Amino acid sequence: MAVTMLRDWCRWMGISARRGLLILGIPEDCDEAELQESLEAALWPMGHFTVLGKVFREEDNATAALVELDREVNYALVPREIPGTGGPWNVVFVPRCSGEEFLSRVFHFLEQQGQTVESVAGALGLGLRRVCWLRSVSQAVQPWVDTMRYQRLGVFSGRDQPAPGEESFEAWLDHTTDMLHVWQGVSEREKRRRLMEGLRGTALQLVHGLLAENPARTAQDCLAALIQVFGDNESQATIRVKCLTAQQESGERLSAFVLRLEVLLQKAIEKGALARASADHVRLRQVLARANLIEPLDEALRKLRMVGRSPSFLEMLGLVRESEAWEASLARNERAQAEEGAGARANAQADARVGAKAEDDKGPGGPGCEPEGLAQAGDQETGEPLEEGLKPIPEELGNEDGAGEMSPAKSSSGK
Repeated sequence: MAVTMLRDWCRWMGISARRGLLILGIPEDCDEAELQESLEAALWPMGHFTVLGKVFREEDNATAALVELDREVNYALVPREIPGTGGPWNVVFVPRCSGEEFLSRVFHFLEQQGQTVESVAGALGLGLRRVCWLRSVSQAVQPWVDTMRYQRLGVFSGRDQPAPGEESFEAWLDHTTDMLHVWQGVSEREKRRRLMEGLRGTALQLVHGLLAENPARTAQDCLAALIQVFGDNESQATIRVKCLTAQQESGERLSAFVLRLEVLLQKAIEKGALARASADHVRLRQVLARANLIEPLDEALRKLRMVGRSPSFLEMLGLVRESEAWEASLARNERAQAEEGAGARANAQADARVGAKAEDDKGPGGPGCEPEGLAQAGDQETGEPLEEGLKPIPEELGNEDGAGEMSPAKSSSGK
């Protein structure tokens, strides 16, 4: 379930689950800029946050992202959904547990164990009067707590692809399971009503049919039937094959592949398809065989395998992120050198063009190499006709050497 995934992921990353958010339903083609913009628009009231990682979830056919807040989740401000590319993204967080709810769970546990509050009073180190007082307070405030804690469930219809405003079964089941724990003091009839309030389509028809067959079915019975029909029914063999065939996709970051692989490994462990003690060994083998590794990382991991030292998930993730940071630094340096070289070549080409133009200007026939008067004289010597409207100036009016200066021809009316 989503809350379990959130808790496990936070534990792997070494952060408090009370400061973590799991964002589900992000399209695979959503880029970093779109993701950051959508998260900032929705989470800004909650303060600064950091996206710690992303992983593709096959059951949702979408990406999940882990977000760390700089403070614990403010339940009055945290959104249930974030408007984003491809429709709303579901927000998963660890539900709060009040003092009243904690006491209720303690008493419920004692009753399941066949114990009474009085029988464990000494073990708790509390006087009988104080224990009874706590129980009376819990019972007195329970109706108020149930009223204040009542939250409408999300909408689930049983569609393969949830419509806008609907949730995937896993997200809906996670929230519903948590709320059933909170509603322990609510009547069974009210629990069924609240459960059916969040159902639509095929899912609602299924529950209607179950209750028509046996009206005494509890909300938990109805939920179990929904899990059987719409839940994850992968066999041990199927999930094991998925673990052993998982590989890094084209364009997928190595750290994202390691996170995606870890989700499969944990699911395989939960279903009994993989022993927890062999998880580190399988993870190392899959990364070496199914991922694109740079030479230093590949060499380091192979040495660890040779000495029989398979890194844990956190150790593997640390090595991978260190490798990605080194690659990014190397790429930045190469880009800077390439840009510097391109700039130098551009400057050299510009200097060469300027030099060539200067040489052309100095050469024969270049601009300014022949005065205008000489050009006109050359035209006359070659016997080319004079420009229309001009005639030679008579020698007696000309200069001493009879230079071929021209004067405007007189109009015919002047003769």
